[in-house]
Amino acid sequence: MEMESKKKKRNLHIPDDIIFNILRRLPPKSLARFKCVCKSWQSFANQHKYHNQKLILFSSNTIQSVDFEADEIKAVDLDIPFKVSNRMLGIASCNGLLCILTEREGFVIWNPLIGRYKRVSNTSEYDKFGFWYDHSTDNYKILRFMGFFDPNSERPLERYSVEIYSQKSNSWQQKEILPWQIFCIIDSLFGVLVNETLYWMIRYINNDEKYIPAVLSFDTLNEKFDVIISLPDNVHVFDLGVFKGHLCLVEHHTAGRFDMWTREVGKNQNWIKFMNLTPFERKSPYHYLEPICSMKEDEILVCERQLLISLPRQRNDEFFLYNPEAKTYKKFHICDTMKHLFNQITYTDSLVSP
Repeated sequence: MEMESKKKKRNLHIPDDIIFNILRRLPPKSLARFKCVCKSWQSFANQHKYHNQKLILFSSNTIQSVDFEADEIKAVDLDIPFKVSNRMLGIASCNGLLCILTEREGFVIWNPLIGRYKRVSNTSEYDKFGFWYDHSTDNYKILRFMGFFDPNSERPLERYSVEIYSQKSNSWQQKEILPWQIFCIIDSLFGVLVNETLYWMIRYINNDEKYIPAVLSFDTLNEKFDVIISLPDNVHVFDLGVFKGHLCLVEHHTAGRFDMWTREVGKNQNWIKFMNLTPFERKSPYHYLEPICSMKEDEILVCERQLLISLPRQRNDEFFLYNPEAKTYKKFHICDTMKHLFNQITYTDSLVSP
């Protein structure tokens, strides 16, 4: 009888591959509850990646999440667990973590799915930053630009000092001072992260001492900067983004039309125009379209924004789906979106702790 009992116990063992196959099918909140069962389950949960692309809407005091796979597509206010004494300035995402820059408390790294957060610094004398995951050291990092005027310089221009924060050491380290030719880091607060490289739009002073549009890149693997001066011909007004895992340059034209470019990988690294979005009937000259992300069936989600100079706003920003084949726009209704939207980013759930 005793031998039969031991044999039955041995037969109760379920192979790990079957268990993990079951765990990966669970929704994020259910998987989070099972992290405490054993170390192998905890390790699996922390490394598991979901592919449910969500949209994060951001304002000075509100963060909303939009789940495209929900029965009703609506903007849900996230319960912010940390105190923001004044306002939030910028937001970036990486592997399910949000990196939020606040005006007085500095940076906060937060996983809204599990509710955990970590304050990084208590100063915010900067406004441009980047956020990424260093695979080689299993470490999340933040890069910030500190603007200053060099009294000893022959040119009275603002310079940028670069500092990098390490989550593991919980400390900042000065990296370098950027060359004076990098005159201004413009527009977006956070760097666009594509294939372990961060990108910002800048104004660059070339050899003829002319101010030209350019792109500043930062290779997060070897932590080195580079300046991309070669842009598509006659491109002056543009934004940077990510399209299907590639760096995307969005060129704005008058009358609500814009072109989308991507950069070749390899030696040539030429810019290739891969899409031209047809003119959109704007409600006023103060309205413009901003591409956000690619959706199912290769449609592109775009947001109709309103220039700040046209405040006060009379309504919420509106969203549309652009069909590249039919070259048509159709309204994409998201319920309960905030009125004073600052920015939007894409995000995927994870169980990573900040």
